[in-house]
Amino acid sequence: MPWDFPDPRGSAGERGPWVATSLSLLFLLGALLALAFVPAYLNRQVAQVQEQIQEVLGPAEQLAAQIELAQTRRLAALEAFLYSGDRDFRQRYREAEREEMRLDAALRPLARRISLEVWQATVRVRDRYPPLDLGLEDVLNEEVSRQEFLETWNTERARFDDLLSATRSLRDALAVETRLQLSEMARRRDAQTLISRILIFGLLAPLAALFSVGWRLRTLMRESEALRWAATRARREADALLAATGDGVLGMDRDGRCRFLNRAGAELLGYPARSMVGRDVHEVLHHTRSDGTPAPREECILLQALETGVPVSGRNEILWTAGNVYFPVQVSVRPLKEGVTIRGAVLTFTDMTETRAAEETLRQAIRARDEVLAVVSHDLRNPVGTIFSSASLLLELKLSEDRQREQLMSVKRAAARMNRLIQDLLDVARMEAGALRVAVGHFHLGELLDEIVLTHRESARTRGVHLQSRSPPAAARGWGDRDRVHQVLSNLVENALKFSGKGGVVEVGAREEPEEDGVLFWVSDTGPGIDEADRERLFDRFWQVSRRDKRGAGLGLSIVKGLVEAHGGRVWVESEEGVGTTFLFLLPDPRPESREPSPVSSGKSL
Repeated sequence: MPWDFPDPRGSAGERGPWVATSLSLLFLLGALLALAFVPAYLNRQVAQVQEQIQEVLGPAEQLAAQIELAQTRRLAALEAFLYSGDRDFRQRYREAEREEMRLDAALRPLARRISLEVWQATVRVRDRYPPLDLGLEDVLNEEVSRQEFLETWNTERARFDDLLSATRSLRDALAVETRLQLSEMARRRDAQTLISRILIFGLLAPLAALFSVGWRLRTLMRESEALRWAATRARREADALLAATGDGVLGMDRDGRCRFLNRAGAELLGYPARSMVGRDVHEVLHHTRSDGTPAPREECILLQALETGVPVSGRNEILWTAGNVYFPVQVSVRPLKEGVTIRGAVLTFTDMTETRAAEETLRQAIRARDEVLAVVSHDLRNPVGTIFSSASLLLELKLSEDRQREQLMSVKRAAARMNRLIQDLLDVARMEAGALRVAVGHFHLGELLDEIVLTHRESARTRGVHLQSRSPPAAARGWGDRDRVHQVLSNLVENALKFSGKGGVVEVGAREEPEEDGVLFWVSDTGPGIDEADRERLFDRFWQVSRRDKRGAGLGLSIVKGLVEAHGGRVWVESEEGVGTTFLFLLPDPRPESREPSPVSSGKSL
């Protein structure tokens, strides 16, 4: 590189012995003073931390644990009272409530002495109490029927869960604070020991430094010669490395003009190395931001090291190529100095295009993982809570045979919901892994549609929805995996029933499509319809049109699409807001001559 700096080693070598002697004496005096005062100061700090742990943090952690236990007892007593009506549980609820308030009052003064985070966590717990509406008092005083209150229990239970979550957060904050204090105490003890050793050693080090000065003077000339040979060898090696490295390396003078560009840098920028020499680096490579706005020269990160003398490392920037196209890079700028005078700088840049793409892929994978965990945790929590509550009642109370059957049916329904979610997740996993298999064959369309109507008859009747089927004659047949086609239709009918209001109509049907060599299935409803902007994401995993509706995991339509495509078919949706929605899918028949087409259609309704 075309910079020639005078070698400053001569003057530094002459001043070296005097500097070493002065520094040794100053260091010796400082070590004596520090040895007298530093250990005592650190010992007081250790005692203060230990006192904070024993008198504040320890009791606060015990109180937080007792508060969480009181909250759990209060929730268990409330649920038992709601399901059984036993007044003993109401008394237990009141006792747990009073205990919780007493513990909270004892915790507050301690929380103020710990940290802002702990105090905020304590306030959040207090803000969430009581977690229920005033209707709870009416139920506990038997002014409102338990059955009426149980209809909104899921909402009220979610508030209780929020209170318990806030209490757990408080315990976590206390645990973190305790660990920090213990770590701080251990660190200060270690620092006390280490500093004492260092100070003792510091008393001896200056003496050794004084003895080394003579030896240093003796070898100075020999080292100077060796350094000259090493510098020549290092320069040759640096030239070879610059030619072989995959990163761009550009040398600038004091005015920010290019003086050197290695081969890798020329290839990345698209400029011949010689054509860059003498050109302003900012105006050629960093003149514009990625959004198209001009980048002021005074804000140019490439020139900051020339102005301040402070190195710049690992900054994410963009550089413009000879084709007026920018690409992402990671830059480092190191100033070249002669004493305190800045003579130039070296710019190193690495192409980050592939790295950015890999990072985006990783972020998408992390989002998908978090999405799965969030959906599974949410949709499994309610059935698990139902099973836990029912099992607790069966174990703790002597119920009549009808009540026992009722609780067991609740357990069965909750287990069925969990099994359905797990099966849906397994189906999605098989689709993504390409391991989904379909056992194809002919089946009767009429029988399949009748079975769908029969399966969902009770659900439609409960919702006040009219469910009907429309199918070709009994002789008409489709081609595919009958069980999987049944699964597709069931998912679509369940969605239609869910979004059709009372008095609505849901129709499931099928007809032969000779022009398409297959069978067209459809499920229509008279619901509110789907906004056009939402239709593009209908078949995405874990996505729902209504974010407030938590009755499903958002897997149904994704599974529908995967199963239809596994048959070589296609699925789409037609919708008009305020009128209704129709989901359609076409399953091709590779042997259309085996079917018996008929222009006549028949219908069955509920």
